[in-house]
Amino acid sequence: MKEFMLVFRGSVQSEEAFARQTPEQMKAEMTKWQSWMGGIAQQGKLVGGQPLHPEGKVLKGTAQKLTDGPFIEGKDIVGGYLIIKAYDINDAVAISRGCPSLTYDSGSVEVREIMPVEM
Repeated sequence: MKEFMLVFRGSVQSEEAFARQTPEQMKAEMTKWQSWMGGIAQQGKLVGGQPLHPEGKVLKGTAQKLTDGPFIEGKDIVGGYLIIKAYDINDAVAISRGCPSLTYDSGSVEVREIMPVEM
C-alpha cells in the first residue's frame, strides 16, 4: 500500500462559524471526525494526523522573510491533515469522501500521494 496525505481546507467564514459553535455543536462535530477516523483506523489504513492551530509563521524566499499568521488573507485555511494508507489514488479519494469537512460547501480535502525518499 502507498501513503497519502489528506489536507483539510475551509474558508475563513467556515473557521469563524466553527469558533461560534456551542459546546454541544463542537462535541457533535468532533464525534463525526472520531467516527470517520475510527473507521479508517479499523481498516488498518490510518497512519496519523492532527488538527492545526490557525496561528503560525511562514518563511519565504531566499531572504527568508518571516511573517506571522493567522493566514486569513488566504482564500482558504488549512485546518489539519491525515496520513493514510491506500492502494492507489482512487482508493484514497474514496476514503476521503467520508470526511466531515465535506458537509460544508467551503470544505475540501486535498489528496496527495507521499513520495517515498530513500536516505
